Amino acid sequence: MNDLDKKILLQLIKHSEQPIMEIAKKVGASRQTVAKKISQFKADRTITAFTARPNPEKFGLVTKAYILMREESQAELRRINEMVIKQFPQVTEFYRLFGRYSAVLELLVRNDKELSKLVKRIHWLKGVRETETLIVHSTVKNDPESPFVRILSSVQK
Repeated sequence: MNDLDKKILLQLIKHSEQPIMEIAKKVGASRQTVAKKISQFKADRTITAFTARPNPEKFGLVTKAYILMREESQAELRRINEMVIKQFPQVTEFYRLFGRYSAVLELLVRNDKELSKLVKRIHWLKGVRETETLIVHSTVKNDPESPFVRILSSVQK
């Protein structure tokens, strides 16, 4: 990845809906070059999406929680559980872990009642031995782009 690539990506992270012509001016390249680079970024999956990040509270999703899950170690049970859990619309992220817990789920729900129903559904899954639910009290930082901005900002201007 060269400096121009980094400059273009940084512009897209900071303000993805800006016109290509504006990005071109800011990075010192032609509109055609920037358009071609963006197409390449999409094709090689350097960029996986251009999307809006809705505010959950505006949609009544006021409770964010994490569920730490311990499961039996059989790969087939875990594969089945993955297929089921991926279908729960409240689950925003699902990661497999090394350590005491086998997985962590991030969820957004309307209220404690919806959270409780979901936890029960997870407990009904075959092979789930234990869960621990952590309810988010307040958000101090939510900036998933931050590590990328740090890396891309190292480009000399």
